[in-house]
Amino acid sequence: MKQELLDQTLAMSPNERVEFAQLILASIEHEDEKIRDKWITEVKNRIETVKTGKSKLIDFDSLYHED
Repeated sequence: MKQELLDQTLAMSPNERVEFAQLILASIEHEDEKIRDKWITEVKNRIETVKTGKSKLIDFDSLYHED
C-alpha cells in the first residue's frame, strides 16, 4: 500500500505533488492553545510598552536603508 501510494504521488506533476503535500500537512497541523495564548499575551504586552513609552517602534525602511 505505501509503495503504491508513493509511486502514484511521484507520477504527479511537481505542482500536484506540492498541493498534495500541503493537504497532508494541513491534516496534521494543529495549534497548541497554550502557545497561542502565550503569543497573544506577548503581543498585548508589546503593544502596552509602546503605548506607555517604555518601547519605541523603529521604521524598518530607515533601519535597513540608511545612507
